[in-house]
Amino acid sequence: MSKSTNLTRKWLLAGTILTTLAVGLPAIAQETTPPAEDTTAAPAAPEAAPADDNTTEIVVTGSRIRKSEFNSAAPVQVITAEKSSMSGMIDAAQILQSSSIASGSGQINNTFTGYVVDGGAGINTLSLRGLGAQRTLVLINGRRMPPAGVGGTVGPVDLNFIPQSMVSRYEILKDGASSIYGSDAVAGVVNIITTKNFDGFHIEASGLKSEKDGADSYTASAMYGKTFDKGGILISGEYFEQQELTYRDRPGLACPQLLRYSTADGSRADRIDPRTGEFKCYNASGVWGSAIIDNFSPLIGSSPSADFYFYAPNHTNGPLNNYVLYDGTASTVVWENDNPDPALDTTAISPVKRVSLFAQGQWRPDWLNGAELYTELMFGERKSSQRTWAQLFPYYSSHSSVNPLPHTPNADFPEAAYDYYGFGPAQPYAQPITIFESDASQKVDLGRFLGGVRGTLSSWNWDAYASYSKSVGKYDNTAIYADRVNWGTGFDQVNFVEIDECGAGAPAGCVPLNLFSPDAQSTGKLTQAEYDYYFTVDHGKTDYSQFTAEATATGDIMQLPAGALGAAFGISFRKDEINDVPGELARNGNSYNRTSAGITKGDDQLKEVYGELEVPIVRGKFLFEDLTLNLSGRYSDYDSVGSANTYKVGFNWALDNIFRVRGTAGTSFRAPALYELYLNDQTSYLSQSQVDPCINYDKIGADGEYAVNATIRANCAADGVAGDYTGAGSSAVLTTGGGLYLKPETSYATTLGFVLTPPDTGFKFAMDVWKTKISDQITSNGAAVVGACYGSVQFRSQPGFCDKFVRDLDPTSTTFNQILTIDASYRNIPTEETAGIDFTVSYEHEFNFGKLTSDAQFSWYKYYKSQQYEGAVIDDYVGTIGNPNWVGDVQTKFTHKDWQVAWTFNYTGAASNLGWYGEVGHNAANTYTYKASVPPFVTHDLEVRYRGKSFDVIAGINNVLDEYAPVIGDGLYSGSASRLGNYPFSSQYYSGLIGRQFYLNVSKDF
Repeated sequence: MSKSTNLTRKWLLAGTILTTLAVGLPAIAQETTPPAEDTTAAPAAPEAAPADDNTTEIVVTGSRIRKSEFNSAAPVQVITAEKSSMSGMIDAAQILQSSSIASGSGQINNTFTGYVVDGGAGINTLSLRGLGAQRTLVLINGRRMPPAGVGGTVGPVDLNFIPQSMVSRYEILKDGASSIYGSDAVAGVVNIITTKNFDGFHIEASGLKSEKDGADSYTASAMYGKTFDKGGILISGEYFEQQELTYRDRPGLACPQLLRYSTADGSRADRIDPRTGEFKCYNASGVWGSAIIDNFSPLIGSSPSADFYFYAPNHTNGPLNNYVLYDGTASTVVWENDNPDPALDTTAISPVKRVSLFAQGQWRPDWLNGAELYTELMFGERKSSQRTWAQLFPYYSSHSSVNPLPHTPNADFPEAAYDYYGFGPAQPYAQPITIFESDASQKVDLGRFLGGVRGTLSSWNWDAYASYSKSVGKYDNTAIYADRVNWGTGFDQVNFVEIDECGAGAPAGCVPLNLFSPDAQSTGKLTQAEYDYYFTVDHGKTDYSQFTAEATATGDIMQLPAGALGAAFGISFRKDEINDVPGELARNGNSYNRTSAGITKGDDQLKEVYGELEVPIVRGKFLFEDLTLNLSGRYSDYDSVGSANTYKVGFNWALDNIFRVRGTAGTSFRAPALYELYLNDQTSYLSQSQVDPCINYDKIGADGEYAVNATIRANCAADGVAGDYTGAGSSAVLTTGGGLYLKPETSYATTLGFVLTPPDTGFKFAMDVWKTKISDQITSNGAAVVGACYGSVQFRSQPGFCDKFVRDLDPTSTTFNQILTIDASYRNIPTEETAGIDFTVSYEHEFNFGKLTSDAQFSWYKYYKSQQYEGAVIDDYVGTIGNPNWVGDVQTKFTHKDWQVAWTFNYTGAASNLGWYGEVGHNAANTYTYKASVPPFVTHDLEVRYRGKSFDVIAGINNVLDEYAPVIGDGLYSGSASRLGNYPFSSQYYSGLIGRQFYLNVSKDF
């Protein structure tokens, strides 16, 4: 970027702000007048939205003038409460996540039951354009909603706390808007407008009942409002509950299959389970157990190797009764990664209960001379939980009292061979693998208080407010004492040295940990004494607070030939604080197979000044019915990362009353979130097999295929890793922490729209071309950096992934070839860029017998590019599973007197990972290819409504045709696409997990 360009932008910013201050201040220094109707063209100040008037001119987000999504300068999508209720949706998260601007990428929802996500388990967030929840700003009545959640990575807004019963409409600004709203408004802005001017008492109840078991949801709410001469109040309370969906509840979840096909003739090539004669079902929990690894089994020759014994009641082919020794043949493969019954109770959709209270009021006392005091109060409580299954796989030496595989040195396998990995003589070991239920629960309370005063001076409106919010999150996780596992197995799991089983120094009450028992191997069940000694619940707590103060003024500066020159300016201050205290075991690093985490504590302060001008250029001329220019700028000063400025230029050109062209161009800015700056190092220990693609990279399996592709094999060999390297040894240490030297993200976004609104036709059409490019994006890649390094054709020729981990390449070392450490801390990456086109169509027609309306929103994504390091390959993810090219919906309604019927069509386009991880052989079979393409996913919803004089009833069916999500193969384990059972793990297919649901909504006014 040239120096002159930067200078021009700074002059534009300064000019916008100074002009509004210099010209506007004299204009408002006049006598006080009663409040007048707002007719300025300035941007939306954070004030209450206009009362619902059932007109189409309702948009306030991004502008003080009421506009519709067809005549605003920036592209806006409006979702009314009526539209969402006639789509059979009762939850704010589902309403927003299914919008066309959001559904082009996966969203964090209640299916993320065992995953580490920003804000912790149970959170529901919104990512516009697929750019991340931290780049989407969520407002309520024009003011920021605060973050809430659990864990050290609290930052995004939790949609669970939106008071759905109070919502009048959602306005989604589909454009970057940091110059108007500040940091985080990179991908867009969601403004939640609550109901205004309501008199009376309103009660409402809704329910979604699944045709099959699980995932039912219910809500009940009450609202009371009263308006009077000098103000009014509105109070609402709501209860929501969503029931759990388990893997057991759906066949496609309960029976994960390989779903692979022969490259020769295309026939299904899954393994056949001889017990059923059907294709084999694998472990639904995603983790496998019921096995013993004999890590030093005497073989012909002098080097040890690992044998797998799978638990197989009444089947024996080796030295252990009820176990089969895995040899790759069909008779033993059938027991691999089997599906124990308890794992079917794994949570697929988290159960959630929440309570929310919302109140707002305004009062115009005489002593304020026409000004108005106002307030908003919000309280919410969310309870969520998850049942998952985790692996327990400690090592046992041959001296363990419960190890069934002790070895005796013999002539073919002398005692010296046991020192192959430096463990000392006569110390072979076994490793049982079993699964155990690992439960988690969260309770998050969020409170928000806002108070302000607003009024008018001459023709200017002014507004000043302050708000304080605090969330308190408590989280519990099943934990196993790591030190007690060492004593109970007689083996130090980290340092790989033998210790005395339950010896001196063991915590009182020690009992040997017997994971070889039939109960432990078949179902993960232990004795009560073992549960009492090894298991506990780790309790953590997260506090997050936010204080905001802001003052704005909006009005007309002067009259120009084409209309009034509108302006807005303001100042703001914000302070955020986080204090996360993980559970005792996590803090002490004493939780087996779980992350250790320190206390995350920090704060940041922000001071800002901003201004905006709305300039009418031409009006009432040929081909220039109306041409308006909008200029905005903002200066931000953070304690953490210093200062930044942003700007935006927009135009709105109506050629006549039929055709309009609109466009915007501007910059946005995102300061690092508190957790990205201050996250205390979280350390986890991952087995070599969990992180290293070089393990046995030259091994050809029973299927006649290499375990990994040619690129990985070549890169592993180039690093000196032997082709038969087993990965035995100590765990890799993964460290994730904040980056105190992070740079803020910057972005540049453009939109260009074409709008057609022919009068007297009932038809409206808008097409908006958009593009957003983010520089210095903040991210963490986790342990995936290892696979990305060895999977890259550039390998170590470019700085990047390969610099983020350490492999021991010293052949004289006892840890030779092992991955020692992985750095997963937050960092800036070069760029992320996305582009596409939005289409909005509306049609209505009045018949003698009723009214027909139809609204459509579709988005086409051209590309979604990401570059992880300078000089690295730029990947484009559009068209892959979870990132389809096309998404959208159409709702058609017909109204006859008191009756209304609505049909909603929901569309997710086809997607394919072929060319990524499929036909080119990336982590896929040489002789098989896994199902890596999905067809378009289409569902239909039907709702019928009756409006009585004081009551309203809606009944309907969601997913009328009971469509299930498409299936994909297990071969995509490399990370290109994850699965829930056989289904793509992406929110676009959420309704396909549940199936057909019946919907009922009843409301009554008093």
